[in-house]
Amino acid sequence: MNIERWLLLIALGGLAGALGQVGRVIVGLKKLGDEAAAVGKSCSDLVEPSRLFVSLVIGFTAGALAALLAKDVTDPSISLQQILAFAGAGYAGADFIEGAMSRVTPSTVPGGGTAAAVTGDGYVG
Repeated sequence: MNIERWLLLIALGGLAGALGQVGRVIVGLKKLGDEAAAVGKSCSDLVEPSRLFVSLVIGFTAGALAALLAKDVTDPSISLQQILAFAGAGYAGADFIEGAMSRVTPSTVPGGGTAAAVTGDGYVG
């Protein structure tokens, strides 16, 4: 495989991983909307765009790594099942990394205390 094929593989895996993360974010926004309604706020009050961006980057990275690790370099073709696996890696990889990080680094609020953080899947932790 030449460098162009490797870069295409990384890009395809990364985009599939980010797409898997988008699916996770959509489910999270539904949960977040329900939670916002329960506390009398709008969903946009609880959404953190920077965390959503980081989630997409993590999903991209997880998908790209899955593509690099799973691809047989002697076979240039990529099947639909492999692309779906890369998307699943983006979904699960981002979930794993965010879950681990939320236990290590608590979110802080401007008043100096700690607050629950809303991740891409709507988890408040």
